[in-house]
Amino acid sequence: MPTFTLSPHKFILVAVAAASLITISQNASAAEDTAISFSANAAVVSDYRFRGVSLSNKDFAIQGGFDITSDTGFYVGTWGSSIEQYEGSELELDIYGGYATTFNDLDFDIGILAYTYPGSADTTYWEAYSSVGGTMGKLGWTLGAAYAFEQSSIGGADNIYLYADLTAPIGDSPFSLASHFAYEDGAFGDDKLDWTLGLSYDHAKFSLGVAYVDTNVDSEISDAGVIVSLSSAF
Repeated sequence: MPTFTLSPHKFILVAVAAASLITISQNASAAEDTAISFSANAAVVSDYRFRGVSLSNKDFAIQGGFDITSDTGFYVGTWGSSIEQYEGSELELDIYGGYATTFNDLDFDIGILAYTYPGSADTTYWEAYSSVGGTMGKLGWTLGAAYAFEQSSIGGADNIYLYADLTAPIGDSPFSLASHFAYEDGAFGDDKLDWTLGLSYDHAKFSLGVAYVDTNVDSEISDAGVIVSLSSAF
């Protein structure tokens, strides 16, 4: 039976999740007519970096997904990316569901996600996530956490990932800046850090981006790199 120890890092995840749940309970109401919306996204990237680590062996990747959202705040979705062959699979397919809401000008999100690799065996693993974000003037910010509990598919260990994101437009131009800094410990990292600084240009439903990505991990697929992406949401 898995053991659960509430370390300081896990406490942060629990605290963010608890805040989200409190907000959910304060905003929950019966809706006679529930509106459902659909959205999709697609992208081509010069390198698929997941938390600073290249999962495409520093080669380009094709990505895309879609979401179904109700006006109650609940949503489900899926997202996929081509990857370097992993246990016989060349595709990462993520399936997730959660609840997002806004309370006192803060955006809350909580959910659970399954990482799957079609064509492989015993590789699927689960991760709970939660985040809170807002704006300060034109500066957007998000604090979040993701926790993968002990599972045999990730070596019988657990994993915690904590991150902070900042975004800011450049004046009234279509350009914007984004930064990401994160800490990871457990099955996928030992006091691992990753960080990103990016610039994007948005036009209509398209976005062209360039980002510098790096980690404190000494390995070829975790070395610093510049990633170029072209994405669209519709």
